[in-house]
Amino acid sequence: MDKYVIDRGGNRDLALYSHAPKSYKEFDGLPPVSSSDAHMRWHPLRREWIGHASARQGRTFLPNQADCPLCVMTHNDKPSDIPVDDYEIAIFTNRFSALSLGAETPPEMEIDTTSGIGCCDVISYSADHNASLASLSIERIALLIEAIGERITTIYQNDDIIWSLPFENRGREIGVTLDHPHGQIYSLSVLPNAVKTQADAMAEDAPLTGLSETIDDELVLDRADSALAYVPRWARYPFETWVMPNRAMDGPHQLTAKEIKDLAHMIKAAASRLDGVFDAPMPYTLAWQIAPKGYEGKFHFHLTFQPLKRGRNKQKYLASVEQISGLFLVDLPPERAARILRGEEAGDE
Repeated sequence: MDKYVIDRGGNRDLALYSHAPKSYKEFDGLPPVSSSDAHMRWHPLRREWIGHASARQGRTFLPNQADCPLCVMTHNDKPSDIPVDDYEIAIFTNRFSALSLGAETPPEMEIDTTSGIGCCDVISYSADHNASLASLSIERIALLIEAIGERITTIYQNDDIIWSLPFENRGREIGVTLDHPHGQIYSLSVLPNAVKTQADAMAEDAPLTGLSETIDDELVLDRADSALAYVPRWARYPFETWVMPNRAMDGPHQLTAKEIKDLAHMIKAAASRLDGVFDAPMPYTLAWQIAPKGYEGKFHFHLTFQPLKRGRNKQKYLASVEQISGLFLVDLPPERAARILRGEEAGDE
C-alpha cells in the first residue's frame, strides 16, 4: 500500500491510498470550516456526554453529482474536498467536524461541560460517484481495510484519543447527506457507555472467541479459513450481519495478508447479499468495532451491518420504545433472516 499526504491547511490532512505509487495533479479545493466551538455537555440522568458542534448545521446536504465534494477535480471552478484529478481511497479531515483536536475551552454552565476534543475523518471508497461497497473489487476493499488500519494506528498515537469508530451510513433513509460512496471515522476523547459495556463483555467473557467452531450452521452466511460472516442470534436489526476474523484482535491493523483477503471477500459478499434481498440498495449502518485504549489484547475486532428494511416496502423505524428505553423490538427472527440472505427464502413485501 502506498500513502500520499497533502497538507490542506487549517489542521486538515488529506491522505490518498493506492496499491502502487501514483502521481496526482493537485488543486486548491474547498476552504476550511472552524469546529473550535465543539464541546460536550453532561446528561445528569443518563450519565453520558452529549456532543455539540454548530459547524455541522451548515454541512453539505444532498448536492447533485456535479457539485459533489468527494468527486475528483479537473479545474478550479468546481472545488471539492479531495482536490486531485484521480484517487483510489482518500481519508481526510471532515470540514464539518463534530469534534476538533483544537477545540476551545467549553462554555461554563450549571451542568458539567468539557471540550469536544477529537477528530472526524471522511473515507471516500472510490472516485466513482456511483460505486458502492458491494460493487467495489476485492482488491479495493482490501486496500480500504489497510487504509483504515493505518489511520487508526496513527490517530491512536494521540494521547487525547481513547477510541475510534470507523463507520458508514448508507442510504437516504439513514440520513445520508452525500450519495458518493464513503464512510467516516470518529475518534473520541471519551468512551461512550455502550462501547464500554461491549468492551467489558469481551474482556470478561470473550463471547466471540471460538464462535467459528460453535455457531449453528443456520446462522452462517460465509466461512473461510480465517473469517466468518453470520447473522447473530442476538440481532437487533432485520438482516443484521456480522463479519469478523476468527482470531481475536484489537483492530484491522493487526490482520495478516490472508485475513485481509478473506475479510474483504466477506465484506463484499455481505453488502451484496443485503442489496440482493429486495433487488435494491439496502440502507444500513456499518460499524468497524475496534478496541478502545485500555482493552488491548482483550477484544475481538468485528464489523456489524445494521440494515433498516424488514420488507420490500417496510422500513425498520427506531421509534418510542427503542429510542426511550434502549429495548429493541425484533420483527424478523435472525434465523429466518439468515435463510433469506442465503437465498433460501424470499423476503417479505
